[in-house]
Amino acid sequence: MSTVEMSGRAYEFGHMETFISGATIRIREFPNLSAVTDAFGDFRIRVPDGSLVTPYIETGGGTVTRRPRDGDPFEEESHWNEIDLQTFRTDGEDLRNVNFQTPPDAEFEALKALLEVPSGEDGRPLQSVIVTTSSARNVRGVEYETFWERTPHGVAGATASADPELPQPVYFNEYVVPDFTRTETSIDGGIIWPIVPSGTYRITTTSADHRFASFTATCAPGRVVNANPPWGAFELSPGENEPASC
Repeated sequence: MSTVEMSGRAYEFGHMETFISGATIRIREFPNLSAVTDAFGDFRIRVPDGSLVTPYIETGGGTVTRRPRDGDPFEEESHWNEIDLQTFRTDGEDLRNVNFQTPPDAEFEALKALLEVPSGEDGRPLQSVIVTTSSARNVRGVEYETFWERTPHGVAGATASADPELPQPVYFNEYVVPDFTRTETSIDGGIIWPIVPSGTYRITTTSADHRFASFTATCAPGRVVNANPPWGAFELSPGENEPASC
C-alpha cells in the first residue's frame, strides 16, 4: 500500500511558546497507526494514500518546556486534552504543518463554561464541537517561528456555515474570547460551533474580499474538532483551487 507522510507540531492553545512533547498522535480510521511527539512537539506519521484520515491527539500530561521569545526555556507540568483535526483525503502529496492547537485544562474548562457545552462525567462534550480559524495566506507553508511571529493569524470579516446546516457559529473577538455579539470573524479569525450532533459536516467560510478553503469535520460524542491554522478555513491565493486533500 502506498503512503504519504503527515507531519506537524503540537502546542498549547493560547501558548504558542509551549510545545507538547510525549503526546500520542493517532488516526481515527487506522487505529494501529500512531506517533509520539518529540521534545519540540513535532511528529511524523505515514498514512495510507487515497484514504480519508482524521488525526487526533490523545489526552495526556507531563512536563512541557516553555520557550519564551525573551528569556531562557523552563519546564512546567501540564495536562492537555484530546483534540481531533479535520478529515483529510490523501492524494499523493505529503501533508505538512498539520498542527495540533491543544488546550490545557484551564483553557479547556473555561471555554466549555463560557460556551455552556454539556459535558459528561469524563469532562468531554456529550455531543461534539467544531472549531476553525479564517487564517491568512501568510501563515501557509512557513516554519513554525514565522507562523508564531505572524500572530494573530486571522482574516476579519468572514462568516462560516455548515452542510448539513448547523446554527450560526460563535466568533472569537480580538482578545481570543468567544463573543456572542459578533456576526463575523475578528482579526483573531476564530469560529466555533459549541454543540454539534454526530455526523460529517462540510464547513465553508466566505467573505466579500477573500476566498477560503472548505474542510470536512467528522463529529461523534466527545470529539472536539479543531481545524486549526494553517489548515481548516485557510485563505486561498487569487485563482487558486482548493487542494484535493481538504
